[in-house]
Amino acid sequence: MGLGKSIILDREYLGEHYDRTLDETKTLVEKLIRENLKNGGLIVKYFSWAAINLKRVISVSNCDNTWAIYQAAVQERLVMLSVTDSDCPRLPSNNAIMIPRNDGTDTAFEEISQIILDIKSSRAIDWRTATLLYDQIFEYDISRCILSLLEDREGMRSLSLTEFKLHSPIQSWEKRKEIRRTLLGISTAYTEFCAFIAGKNFIAIVTAATLTLLMEISKDLKLVNPFSQWLYLLPVSDTNIANLTSTSAIINEGDNVAFVYNTQHKSKNCTVNILCYMESFLVHFIRSLSKLIREEQVVFGQISDEEWEIIRPSKAERKKKMLQMIQSAIKGHDVCNKCSKWKVESAETWGYIYRTDSATGDRSSTYALEGKASKKYTLLDIGYWSPQDGFVLKDALFPHTRYGFRGSQLMFYSYHNPPWQIVSYNESGSPVIRGGVVYDVLTELSRKLNFTYTLVITQGANEPNGSLIDDNSTRLYETNGLTSDIPHEIYSSLVNNKILLAAIGTTVTEKRKKQISFTDPISIQTYSFIISRPRELSRVLLFLSPFGSDTWLCLSAAVALMGPILCIINRLSPYYETHRTPSDTGLGKVNNCFWYIYGALLQQGGLYLPYADSGRIIIGTWWLGAYTSACSYRSVTTVLRTVHVPLCFIPVVLVIVTTYCGNLVAFLTFPKIDIPINRIMQLLRNDRGMTWSIRKGTFLEEVLMESDETKYMQLYRGSQIINELTDDLVSRIEAGQHVHIDWRNNLKYLIKSQYLATDRCDFALSTDEFLDEQIALVMPKDSPYLELVNNEIRRMHQFGFIQRWISQYLPSKDKCSGTSSRAMDVQNHTVNSSDMAGSYWILLLGFCSGLLIFVGEYAFHWYRQRRLAKAAVASYSS
Repeated sequence: MGLGKSIILDREYLGEHYDRTLDETKTLVEKLIRENLKNGGLIVKYFSWAAINLKRVISVSNCDNTWAIYQAAVQERLVMLSVTDSDCPRLPSNNAIMIPRNDGTDTAFEEISQIILDIKSSRAIDWRTATLLYDQIFEYDISRCILSLLEDREGMRSLSLTEFKLHSPIQSWEKRKEIRRTLLGISTAYTEFCAFIAGKNFIAIVTAATLTLLMEISKDLKLVNPFSQWLYLLPVSDTNIANLTSTSAIINEGDNVAFVYNTQHKSKNCTVNILCYMESFLVHFIRSLSKLIREEQVVFGQISDEEWEIIRPSKAERKKKMLQMIQSAIKGHDVCNKCSKWKVESAETWGYIYRTDSATGDRSSTYALEGKASKKYTLLDIGYWSPQDGFVLKDALFPHTRYGFRGSQLMFYSYHNPPWQIVSYNESGSPVIRGGVVYDVLTELSRKLNFTYTLVITQGANEPNGSLIDDNSTRLYETNGLTSDIPHEIYSSLVNNKILLAAIGTTVTEKRKKQISFTDPISIQTYSFIISRPRELSRVLLFLSPFGSDTWLCLSAAVALMGPILCIINRLSPYYETHRTPSDTGLGKVNNCFWYIYGALLQQGGLYLPYADSGRIIIGTWWLGAYTSACSYRSVTTVLRTVHVPLCFIPVVLVIVTTYCGNLVAFLTFPKIDIPINRIMQLLRNDRGMTWSIRKGTFLEEVLMESDETKYMQLYRGSQIINELTDDLVSRIEAGQHVHIDWRNNLKYLIKSQYLATDRCDFALSTDEFLDEQIALVMPKDSPYLELVNNEIRRMHQFGFIQRWISQYLPSKDKCSGTSSRAMDVQNHTVNSSDMAGSYWILLLGFCSGLLIFVGEYAFHWYRQRRLAKAAVASYSS
């Protein structure tokens, strides 16, 4: 089995060393093939230029030619091994192996530009923007580093760079002042969606003397935080990071810092020969090729040719396997350049002082601050850099940026306070959190920020006897929880910075912000008040509802006056005297006029009509409306023709009857509700003599006590301060004599609880929501993780997580849900017998009145007949 191999030795690149290098390479290849390749043969061709037809490639050429050869090798799926210029972006490791040329005489600083390129090509940093800080003594060749940072090739992201030079005055205080002035010029713009977009990523190429000052001043200016990343490149070979960072003031909790520093001394015997790398390449290539051939021969000898054609490795698979074999053989064994090696260390800081003993969960280990105060971080040995291997990492360069708290075991305090924290006893009798909004938020935080936690249950501020919930369950709805106070044990831990955060929902107050920090609100609770459920008013007098009392009074007066007026006009009109018609009959009588006016109002006709035009005009203006509302247009025309009424007169009855009928339909359809007290100002006017109460120790009480607003002062002075809502107060609320002011959600719990107890909807909520109370998590003062947690809480709000979690702990909807959400609910109504009760009573009253008058008329007639009979007898006797 004979294989081809191309070796490219660029004559232009090697110059005067070309002939000697070519001869030595040929000798070396023949020797290595003879000693290491036992299976098959290898045909090697040598070329002095890059434009060739490739087989397998070993090249020694400049950077541009190397990349050109690589592009062709990728297309042909060939293994490529290359030696090229320094400051050349390293070829992708999954397709090629490249070593930047180094003769061993370069200083440590001159290697930084190649290190930066390897950092970018390995994606150890994947920044879009960066700030470069460098010591003045490196100014002479800093341009190489800048070009490396701006390099944009395959596998590298282009980055926007801002550079600052750190001047180096002789005096230490002058240097400190100069560094501070420079750092103050760095923009740290903040936005809601990405904290510190500018001034977020820093690369510092400094000496050991500048390092300590730069770390201290940047920390003092708050440029070091969980969102920023600081990469320090230290070219001084005798740098000892352990000594440089021995003080706790340099690296603190929440920092993201990494160090890349030289660990080898440069000496005169550190020269490096290209032929050494050629030999290394060839040895491992030939050995890998021989091993690969042997493995395939073993399989090939056991199967037929047809089967081999099916299962034989593809060209790409052979290339990948051979690259892996060569890389595993040479990695960490750079025998050609032992004087160039850089160490990579990163600080592990997140949650360092808050951790518990992961094995035992011992809370005492967290608070052994005496042992941890001197050290707030651990330096992790995460990798190295060498010319042959490039930038090799066994962990992320900034582990916290990628992995958060790296699975640290943290401890948090909590206590029973539904619906924020719900605590119950487990099977072993220990109190544990079973749910709650804060529990859900904490679970999501632990998932996103990558930490585990242990919850320690304490006694709540409103639990003097430490009462928890028995029988492995909590009461379904509780309304006596307080968030305005923090238990002393938790508050003390926060002030002393012993815990990362408290797993409790707490009211945000300005007073406590002086000693602790609050996150963004996880919820905003509004205050409202509970009232007796509005009840429908009696519908017995429903027929009177369309008109107000003044309208009924005016209408009665009009009916009462129109009868006498019509009678007077008929009697005084000369029409009857002229036509010799009696005027004292028909409408000449007051009672006939009254009943005629009343009948016309009810859209009924009459037995008498006036003959005089004056009477007809009065009847027309009154009567037109009655007949118009009951008859068609044709009927109206007939009436007008009969009474000769001008069309300009206003139809009074038409307006009255139409308005009454329309309003009556509305009142029949929609029941009339007893309008409750729905707003604070209505409550303060106290027209009904109602009392009100608020719970002691709540945020509302504190605000009302300190407020100088008139309505709040009046509200506080008239309120009853209670510890809990007693049965007596509940009864008074049900009776409409009292209202209770609390969180709207708490009042919903109360309505649900009463419904479960009585199976009635006795309460409703007011429409007024007059005060907002922010509920948030609590963290130590100036915690570096505050904005980190805030970002996650904002994300939970944006995705609707928190709203969904809160809704899970609200009462389920039932038949009281309509009245619990709004005090007045309008629903369509079907007319029933109770709605018609008033009509029945009027009918009964009319019948009784008619019967009574009938009896009176009969009695009067009997009495009159009797008197007449007596008078006749007396006359006959006489």
